[in-house]
Amino acid sequence: MNRREFLKTSAASGGSLLLAQTASAEAARAARKLIEPAPVPNVAAPKLPDLSPARWVWYPSGRTLPNTFILFRRQLQLATKPRRATGWICADSRYRLEVNGQRVQWGPAPCDPRWAEANPLDLTGYLQPGENVLGATVLFYGTGDGTWPLGKAGFLFWLKIEDTDGRVEQVISDAGWQALLCRAWPPGHPKRWYLRALQEEFDARLYPHNWSRPDFQTDAHWLPAMPLNGSPNKPALSTDYYEYMLDLGGGPPDTQLRPRSIPLLLESFVPVVKLAETFWLEWRTTPLDYFDFRVPDAFRAQRGDLAVATAPGQWRVEVDGSRGAALTFELAEEVVGRPGFTIEASAGTTIELLVHEAHAPGGPPLLNTHFDSWTRFICREGRNEFETFDFESLRWLQLHIHGAKSAVLVSDVRVRRRVFPWPNQPHLRTSEPAL
Repeated sequence: MNRREFLKTSAASGGSLLLAQTASAEAARAARKLIEPAPVPNVAAPKLPDLSPARWVWYPSGRTLPNTFILFRRQLQLATKPRRATGWICADSRYRLEVNGQRVQWGPAPCDPRWAEANPLDLTGYLQPGENVLGATVLFYGTGDGTWPLGKAGFLFWLKIEDTDGRVEQVISDAGWQALLCRAWPPGHPKRWYLRALQEEFDARLYPHNWSRPDFQTDAHWLPAMPLNGSPNKPALSTDYYEYMLDLGGGPPDTQLRPRSIPLLLESFVPVVKLAETFWLEWRTTPLDYFDFRVPDAFRAQRGDLAVATAPGQWRVEVDGSRGAALTFELAEEVVGRPGFTIEASAGTTIELLVHEAHAPGGPPLLNTHFDSWTRFICREGRNEFETFDFESLRWLQLHIHGAKSAVLVSDVRVRRRVFPWPNQPHLRTSEPAL
């Protein structure tokens, strides 16, 4: 087996490319036996309905760089409010679905791309009489990580709408959707860590705000979505879209699109409990150099009360152009979800959001000590509401603010928590008196 065949086998089976890069010849031979494509497990899994005539679609392209974000938009005219609107949605690698500007859900759950899992949809409460817009932000990792081995870019949508008079219509992913390469997230960013694919940087000045609302006007950059050759009843990995990094055309034969195997998670907002500490950072190099390359002795930190509380959960920071401000917030407990915040600032103000599971006040001034767990946000003028696209696990949340032309106002620092909907409350018993 030559190197190209080995890499293709790794992609098709979800094996780690780290083995191909670092293993000795003997270890690589042993690894090949472990990552040969496995047959579909002989398990009686529930089946999806036939999703024809839906098509896997993507942005018109011959290749897709790692960490690319595509916006998919579909206008929908309804005479009345539907009695029921249910269906299925899937994407490789992640999607965020909106209807008329309102967030609906995020997915799919981490799974093997050979047996990708479509998420159920219920849009009955979101669709209204008149014009509606379905919007999906789809991220393609382009590389494997701890929750999603290598796959192929694609977006799939299938919705059945039942009217009150009994009429039924379908809305499916096809060339009727519009697609935009969203450069608010620069495509081609490298992996953050070998278990984390997305190194997110978001520039609010380049984002088409309100794009999933009916009154938004598209321009020439929005193109008809490109249907991909492949069955809608199989995952995106089975289409003929070219995966350039592995020189991979068709997919492995033993693939199957399955219904989601766990319930959709419950979401709620968890605010931080306090601002624990603040630092001024005087930079000897640029923050970009430090975060990209971890340049040693890049800054000098000085503790100070630099954030003034102007209201409950709101702080004013007199940032200037010569130094950065680091604000470290504490949550009441460990939380898994998407950290976010609101900031009023001048255009170009830059914030690195850093997270950590453990931290002792008085320790490192920047929380960049745990696998580069940071996300960069760049402000447009005025009010900005930011939230990471992927989820994190954290107890401490830090904002490093720099590049502002005037004072900034920070508020609503929180985490959108994701919780499994356990059917029963936990009940613990022990015979140990001390416990």
